[in-house]
Amino acid sequence: MKRQGLSRQDLADRMGCSPQYISRLLKGEENLSLETICKLEDALNVAILQYEFA
Repeated sequence: MKRQGLSRQDLADRMGCSPQYISRLLKGEENLSLETICKLEDALNVAILQYEFA
């Protein structure tokens, strides 16, 4: 967020959630589901998880 100059509100808008939810994520008060991780990756245009299929 910092590198991209995004506020909690900006990220919330990109993810379709509330800024309060983003605050709880950042504080570690919410568990990250795979869906949330995917939304974060899309919103920030970064890869959080890397996986290989055998």
